[in-house]
Amino acid sequence: MNQDTRELWRRGLSFGILTGLVVGVLWWLLAPGGAFYGKGTDATIWLPRDAVLGILLALAGVFSAVVTMRRSSPGHSAQGSAAKQAVAPMAIVILAVSGLVGSVVAWRMGVFAGDLFQTPPDNMPNPSIVFSLRSGPLLLVWPLLASVVLFVWSLVSYAFVPSPDETLHTTAEANG
Repeated sequence: MNQDTRELWRRGLSFGILTGLVVGVLWWLLAPGGAFYGKGTDATIWLPRDAVLGILLALAGVFSAVVTMRRSSPGHSAQGSAAKQAVAPMAIVILAVSGLVGSVVAWRMGVFAGDLFQTPPDNMPNPSIVFSLRSGPLLLVWPLLASVVLFVWSLVSYAFVPSPDETLHTTAEANG
């Protein structure tokens, strides 16, 4: 693994962890049964609480995909497009892994905040019932949505790439 790849992994995982911490705190603040409203022991708010996390993870997935697209676009730096094209497959893998790591960090941070700042009733079998995630597959929203956004962006951008013949004709007409 070369230095550039290590740097991509470091930046990707750092981004996922930091964004996951923010999403976790936001989940605890905004969700029913969290910091401001609702009672965590009420089973009718468990679905809306999970839905709030799903929406936040979806926003994080779109945001991370946009950041990845901006970083790996050929015109982003002074390097040539061939170097950026070689990094693109690794950036997709890093995007998916950092999204999964960020989702888990967000989930655990929200539950931690709930355990730290809320007092469970004495008759609760488990204190995490007050604020927890009931739908585990929801953690896949971030990496899957980020991958879909990146795929659609790549599909659209490749659809509008001129063929080499068109580029030569346009350049010759501009110079002529």
